[in-house]
Amino acid sequence: MTILAYQHFLQQASRRLHDEFQLGRRNAVMIINFERLVELDGVLGFTIVDNILQQIAQQSKNALNPGDLVGITGRYQITCLLVDLLTDAHAMLAAHKILRILTPPFELDRKNIILVPRFGVAVNNESGYALDQLMCNASTAVRQAKLEQLPIKLFDAEMQDPLMFQIDLWSDLGHAIENGGLYLGYQPQIDIASGRIKSTEALLRWHHPHHGPIRTDKLIQVAEGTSLMPKLTLWVFHTALRECSEYRRAGLNAGVSINFSADDLRDPELTELVLQGLSLWNVPPEDITIELTETAVMDNQAGTLDTLCQLKDMGLKLAMDDFGTGYSSMARMLDLPLDEVKIDMVFVRHMTTHHKHDRIVDSMINLAHRLNLSVVAEGVEDIATYERLRTLGCDVIQGYLFGKAMPLPELIRTSIDQSPAYLLQTASQTTA
Repeated sequence: MTILAYQHFLQQASRRLHDEFQLGRRNAVMIINFERLVELDGVLGFTIVDNILQQIAQQSKNALNPGDLVGITGRYQITCLLVDLLTDAHAMLAAHKILRILTPPFELDRKNIILVPRFGVAVNNESGYALDQLMCNASTAVRQAKLEQLPIKLFDAEMQDPLMFQIDLWSDLGHAIENGGLYLGYQPQIDIASGRIKSTEALLRWHHPHHGPIRTDKLIQVAEGTSLMPKLTLWVFHTALRECSEYRRAGLNAGVSINFSADDLRDPELTELVLQGLSLWNVPPEDITIELTETAVMDNQAGTLDTLCQLKDMGLKLAMDDFGTGYSSMARMLDLPLDEVKIDMVFVRHMTTHHKHDRIVDSMINLAHRLNLSVVAEGVEDIATYERLRTLGCDVIQGYLFGKAMPLPELIRTSIDQSPAYLLQTASQTTA
């Protein structure tokens, strides 16, 4: 009933798997990973956390069959080899059995500790799997369980390893930045008072040659915190200014909004990048808006506020994106050199059908105006929402009512062939 150390577990499990495979029996590897133990290392110390893991491993061993193996194979990981299973379902039953044991809080010195285990299960097929492959498959299932916020995940051959997928995307993204695999879509932002396009939001787009369209948030997640983020920001900023200059020459006298991340604000070379873009593409700085998430602008890290103030001193406008969805501090907002807030579409889309959403949008508009900030409402998709926002005094609207994000040639054609006022009139007649 002893708990095996890593190398000892690998040796015995490999020997056992080989023996069982020769007999044609079904086996499985089950990996249990604990998300909360990494936090406890810094609070309780490594020795105590090691003892906790030993106790958990012993509890798991006691819950399994005598012929099964249990080993501690990582800092926060236990691996079990389940042998001589009747069906794949029996491996899942074993996982659920241990989950029931580990779900209640772990008691330590009169303290209750929530462990948050994630199980990945991999079963060999008729042709068998080597131990290394089974462990890889079980690890893939654990990562998928974390992504899907599930306690247990069974590996199947169609499952895509999220870590490998991210590694592939990272490699391919670098190539796309260097070789023109990315493009920007531009969604019009309409000034309510004039009915004209005041600006556009430049939105990053990537159609991967094998995986198809990659969501922008996934793309940023891949780049953030790596050497690709400054390169990506450089590409987006220069491309947005160059194409803004193009549509201005084509007759669309509008500015452009560009999204910056928290990583960008920490980059000491950001202000130099902005200065180079301004001098190169000849777009007036007052027509350029830098959009920042609440997480980015609420970051108290040294240098962030200085960077924002430098961008402001250059003449650029600063906007807080997704306003109302984060954890804004009103005191912190008073320190920020903002010009604009963007009300998130989660409130705007339902404001004509949900009274509370309408009240929230009304309050946000009033608060922003009292702070001398302009207000942009995202996610405007129908005339009723547009009319309500106009009544509430919103300054600018953005959404499918006037078009999705479109490539530069389509934006120029739309602005020339059909003005926003015409589109609004057409939409009004359609819904009447």
